[in-house]
Amino acid sequence: KHDYCTMMKRLNVLSIPLLLLINNSSILILGFQHALSLSSIHQHFLPTKHPSSARLYSTPPSITTTPNEQRPPAAPIVTRTYRSYKWKEHNINYRVEGPASAPPILLIHGFGANVNHFRFQFPTLVEEGYRVYAIDLLGFGASDKPPDLDYCIELWVDLLEDFVRDFTASEGETWVVAGNSIGGLCSVCLSARLPDFIRGCVLFNCAGGMTGFRYEEIPIWLRPVLYFVQKVLLGPSFGADFFKNFKTKENVESILTKQGVYVDTTNVDDELLELLLGPADDEGAEDVFLKVFGGPAGPTPESVLPDVKCPILALWGDSDPWTPVDKGLHPGKGFSQFNENFTLVTLPGVGHCPHDEAPELCFKYMLPWLSMLGDDVDDGKKRGVTIS
Repeated sequence: KHDYCTMMKRLNVLSIPLLLLINNSSILILGFQHALSLSSIHQHFLPTKHPSSARLYSTPPSITTTPNEQRPPAAPIVTRTYRSYKWKEHNINYRVEGPASAPPILLIHGFGANVNHFRFQFPTLVEEGYRVYAIDLLGFGASDKPPDLDYCIELWVDLLEDFVRDFTASEGETWVVAGNSIGGLCSVCLSARLPDFIRGCVLFNCAGGMTGFRYEEIPIWLRPVLYFVQKVLLGPSFGADFFKNFKTKENVESILTKQGVYVDTTNVDDELLELLLGPADDEGAEDVFLKVFGGPAGPTPESVLPDVKCPILALWGDSDPWTPVDKGLHPGKGFSQFNENFTLVTLPGVGHCPHDEAPELCFKYMLPWLSMLGDDVDDGKKRGVTIS
């Protein structure tokens, strides 16, 4: 017991520097330390005074109950299921709005999110004259969550490639792809894979990998901690309890408001919490969560950027501690050296999800950039530069 206590105390201390060092790409890992403090392994070996969290997001704040009363179900704030795309026997949820003849834009969410995380992009981009698609990656949102797959960046890029090919309305039609976090990395990979289909790529912060778990990128002294996380904490014995405590409203809200995901928390509302929490109760969600954390990090942005032929616009919150723009293993400020068509706009005081935290600021730069993509001349365009 004493050995376990010592180990868990050290793991709690090391968890934050580990995550800051590896710069994980997803929203979900941001709650590692908090979920660890709630998990059964921590509670068993290090008793705590804090009660375990309860799912509260489905109960309106105005309703009060006594311990013996049944909480009435609340009406859902968001629609989860839109249209279905059949891909390799899997049902893929996607949303589309805008005229069929309009130029298409594909929005790709980050880890733990879904099509509804682009709630502010749909109305504005449609009004600007685009046909807007968003897709739930396999394993997320309202898409199928098969437990027997090996989840990786390449799998999702395969899905996105087939989706773009199948929904291209006519020969010669080209797309803009835009993604947040791992959705940004998927956007870069898709742009490199389909140069004849993609005319522009937008990054709302970009992940360094599916997870930050690359042993070769972290110091030797931290590798045992990483091994413990992947093989023990997220393994068969404790993984289920870890996920159960991770997906609580308390934990997710703490991640969003206190760990740099959203600096301005104005848009951290009931709608956001529901759209993030709802899919976590789906069958297979736990398996996907644990498989992704134990899966390969995949390609780095730096390894793919040289193969992208279209212009790239990166809108990057400068206060994001998880995929920082100016430090860490894969800083966005260094991306221009790998692609001369890379444009970086740093967004002051914005965190990990700029498209949802500061949509109007993103549109300020994104809309003019989109309007220039069809121009034959580069007059006035900024290429391979950083804009502050």
